[in-house]
Amino acid sequence: MDRQSIIILSGFGLLIIGGLFWQFSDVFNRIPVEVKENEQIPNELVCMVNDAFMGVEQIPVEADGKTYYGCCQMCVSKIRKNTDNVRYATDPFSGEKVNKANAFITLRPGQGKGVYYFISEKNMRSYFK
Repeated sequence: MDRQSIIILSGFGLLIIGGLFWQFSDVFNRIPVEVKENEQIPNELVCMVNDAFMGVEQIPVEADGKTYYGCCQMCVSKIRKNTDNVRYATDPFSGEKVNKANAFITLRPGQGKGVYYFISEKNMRSYFK
């Protein structure tokens, strides 16, 4: 093999290695996060359509000046259109309507990945007393 072929193949090899590194670098940002009951869950880790803690960052959706999160394109569409009023929930302590983008989110005890949306941390603490 001549020198020019070696240089070209080396360049392609570096390009492939760089592409693989770029492709898999996101994996390290998607390591599942663990949370405990009665602990606030970051909004970006919740699918706000399925009302489920996903453990990894979800797809951000801007709507009416607020950021919501969905796990797939179907959920993104439902958030944008506010299908079935998915941007809102009921605070289990006060019974008030709460915007999911502003909510204090926690796991539902004994419900696996299900979440509650509270108006405030105070409401959450009162609910779990």
